[in-house]
Amino acid sequence: MRGRYACAIVTPVGDPRARSQVYDRPTMSRSDALVDEIANELATWPGARIEPRTDGAAVVRYEHSELGILYPDRGAAELPVLDPERTELVEHGDAEPSVLTPESSGVSHDVHGPADVSAVLELFDRRYRDVRGEDAPYGSS
Repeated sequence: MRGRYACAIVTPVGDPRARSQVYDRPTMSRSDALVDEIANELATWPGARIEPRTDGAAVVRYEHSELGILYPDRGAAELPVLDPERTELVEHGDAEPSVLTPESSGVSHDVHGPADVSAVLELFDRRYRDVRGEDAPYGSS
């Protein structure tokens, strides 16, 4: 995953160069940071890996199966699910119909805060268990 950070060069207090030595790079948005937090957690799950795409998104895979896609710039996650599960997730308010691929049976979830991080990890957990053929939830926390 790529990140963008603000960085300042440290100079002694009172040094007149202090104001002119700021390395100005775009800062990481809150959504970017939260999506990175999700990616970092998913990367710890056995067999899961994160594959960056050229458009800045990242595909989350388990072996040869796609678990979902993380969109740091949009602050969102998108996961493929079967129609009955999609209906259930949308009706219960756990996810929205996929925005980027509305013709698919996928779902998406925006990431604005810590509660969204947990919700997205729960969605990935459902998909992870489904792909692995397991019933018990997985999570390192």
